[in-house]
Amino acid sequence: MDPNAAREILQIPADQPLTMEGIDAAYQHEFWLRHPSRYPAGDGRRAAEAWRDTLGAARSALVAELHSPTLASSRPRRSLPVGAIVGIVAGAFVVVGAVVAGLMILLALGRSAEAVMAEVGHGNGDAATSDSDDVERYEARDTGFEFPAALELYADGRYNGDCSTAYLEGCWQSALFTEADCTELEVTLGFSDRATALRPDATDTVVLRDVVHGRAVPVVFGNDDFDYGWIDQVACAAGGA
Repeated sequence: MDPNAAREILQIPADQPLTMEGIDAAYQHEFWLRHPSRYPAGDGRRAAEAWRDTLGAARSALVAELHSPTLASSRPRRSLPVGAIVGIVAGAFVVVGAVVAGLMILLALGRSAEAVMAEVGHGNGDAATSDSDDVERYEARDTGFEFPAALELYADGRYNGDCSTAYLEGCWQSALFTEADCTELEVTLGFSDRATALRPDATDTVVLRDVVHGRAVPVVFGNDDFDYGWIDQVACAAGGA
């Protein structure tokens, strides 16, 4: 896609310098205005899905333009590439049911936490640690992980920089707060296309090292193949206190 057409689609003025933050903000705004979840099944939903693909192509075109040799030579050299990517749109977290190993928390694109909570119930989860609707907190007694840990879910983009640009659909952003130190913390991620799934259709495991109890441990992950992602289990593989 031509960068000028991409700017027009994302409503970025021609004279506005390109930045990753600006591209992502424009993408998020336009994506949420006509998110497919806002439309019932039918022509409206299909049109919104097509528009989503167009927005993604526009974003990709501008990201490529941003990293082109011409633009790169005109801005300060950085030791690391820009890692920011579009985060989950406002209110992107959905809590759904429970799994055998603990509370199953689905983070769904484009749906407000309040709307979904009204459908499936809040359970006994505690309120967020801030006044922001963009943070949801669940204490260790609520999550039921094998290695006790509280969980916070974020829709404010605080960990955008930790999301790989390989994930065109963005990343789910969260943090664990363990109740003890752990040298190697195994975090099992679950994925599904079904909002009502009680078990993941696919899993992945990440290992986080030298975890200190009570300190926020970011867990930022993506998977363009699935609509829903969550932390399915947390275990200490080595060095648990």
